[in-house]
Amino acid sequence: MTDTTERSESPYSGLAAVYDRWMAADRVPYQAWAAYIIDRLKEADRPVRSVLDLCCGTGMTLAMLQKHGYEVTGVDASAEMLAHARRRAASGTRFHQASLPSPLLTEIGPFDAATCCYDGINYFVSPGQMASVLAQVYEALRPGGVFVFDLSTRLTFQEMTALGRTGEDFGDFAYLWDTRPVEGAPCFDYLVTVFTKGEDGRYSRTDEIHHQRWFSREELEEAVTAAGLRTVCVSEDYGTKEPTADTRRETWTVRRPL
Repeated sequence: MTDTTERSESPYSGLAAVYDRWMAADRVPYQAWAAYIIDRLKEADRPVRSVLDLCCGTGMTLAMLQKHGYEVTGVDASAEMLAHARRRAASGTRFHQASLPSPLLTEIGPFDAATCCYDGINYFVSPGQMASVLAQVYEALRPGGVFVFDLSTRLTFQEMTALGRTGEDFGDFAYLWDTRPVEGAPCFDYLVTVFTKGEDGRYSRTDEIHHQRWFSREELEEAVTAAGLRTVCVSEDYGTKEPTADTRRETWTVRRPL
């Protein structure tokens, strides 16, 4: 295999091109996630029409919400991911490239609801970053609006670290994934190498570093309250069960009071 190397520390610079195949329906139950979110939107204290999708990625959730009649605006830090989202979304969909927190959230609002799926919250690793994002979501929401988000728990990161380096070969692309804990912090680095086959048969290589962290229930509750939001419910992985010590993903629904 001939290897042409491109090195970048920008998350999703290489993954974006193969992300949807890598995260296919057998890995991520997008339909079930969208159904859960829609149920929460229907329970909001106000009718929901406009939705802000934070860390929207390639627009899978965004497009599903649009098919149910919602007007969805997407925000993501990755230009590569947004390029795929634009092709998937309805014509005229608004997209914005921004790293969070950003004053952009209040400038483009207000919205009836907001979402942040598939570990977007875990990327807020800097001190106070997650609290700042929640405060900006509060300002971006209309009174009575809801914010539905998920995050990986500490157990998820511990299990991924225990696996060591993993990888898969899909034929026209392959990847290597290595999760490493950051000493003295609730943070983990994902070292991701993606090999993608071009039309000439040569493989390009992209190296990415993803920084994530876990949050305790107490940290989240404190940040939600400090932002002026109120917790509606916390469930296990877009389901009906309450989280336990064995939960790998939590789904939170919070609202801005009327």
